[in-house]
Amino acid sequence: MGKILLAGGGTGGHIYPNLALLPALERLGIDAVYGGGEGDTCERRAAELAKLEFYGVPAVKLVRSLSPKALRNNLSVPVLLSRGVRAAKEVLKRVKPELVFSKGGFAALPFALAASSLGIPVICHESDKTAGLSNRIAHMKGAIALSAYPGSSFGEFVGMPVREELFCRDRAAARRKLGIPEGLPVLLVAGGSSGAKALNDAVIPLLPFLQKHCAVIHLTGRGKAADVPPPTESYIPLEYSDDMGALYAASDVVLSRAGATAVAELAALGKRAVFVPLPKGVSRGDQIFNADLARRHGAAVIGQDDDLARKLYPVLMRAFHSPPMRRISSDANGKIASVIDATMRRGVKCKDKKP
Repeated sequence: MGKILLAGGGTGGHIYPNLALLPALERLGIDAVYGGGEGDTCERRAAELAKLEFYGVPAVKLVRSLSPKALRNNLSVPVLLSRGVRAAKEVLKRVKPELVFSKGGFAALPFALAASSLGIPVICHESDKTAGLSNRIAHMKGAIALSAYPGSSFGEFVGMPVREELFCRDRAAARRKLGIPEGLPVLLVAGGSSGAKALNDAVIPLLPFLQKHCAVIHLTGRGKAADVPPPTESYIPLEYSDDMGALYAASDVVLSRAGATAVAELAALGKRAVFVPLPKGVSRGDQIFNADLARRHGAAVIGQDDDLARKLYPVLMRAFHSPPMRRISSDANGKIASVIDATMRRGVKCKDKKP
């Protein structure tokens, strides 16, 4: 049985696609462990929930800002990254994986660089149209690049891994568990793993109007539940959920940020969706590209501005009667697992520089 180290963390978009690969890897006889940032990180919690051995190393994120706090953080990047790479080397020497699969992001970079220096093959998978800094660095060091975005110039298009447990869920059972009355349409508001203040602020004033037509499941984000109204039969606020499959199954329309994972999951599930991408400047702008991809596959898209709440209500109402999204890619999990398996069998070593 071969062994792979899956690396990625910081947000669900760097974690859940890794975990989505586990069933396909298991079918190929590939054992998996997980690497990410040290401490009580979201990737540690997710890996342990999936019963994976977890290895944490120092990791530091480059902050795209000119504030004094950001500058102090960024000055520490070289030292902390070097420390993280040294720690990741020790992990790789002890665990002895045949391959490192990097989902990108600052928590994966130490493992990708450590594997490169040790001659261990690396595959990096990019969710967005343009590659993030960690994946660009890994690719420069010889990593094989794969992409989830059709037409991206970064790597081979394979699609986005989607968790198998999201499918084949019992809609009626999910609604009963949440206490939603039978026959009532459901809107799910999901702002990502940490919630989205802009979505919360836009949805809360609309609740009296929305509840005339549907029940609302509101994922507020951790620490934000105190800012929303109390629960009722038709309003269910949750800070976080470990069972997105049940929430997706219960919902008729999903209002979401346009993270690549959310777009891929909702398209794969054939949900009706409305996306509000993060504006450029708040992020590096890839949610705008993701939202455009979602629009081309049947979703509605609204730009975020001060008038979001007023624009949102009619779009949500139309979404209940719109066709569902169409799938963006087929069998991404199997395609990626096949590339991993072939690379491990060849024993391709990561070169110092991309040829």
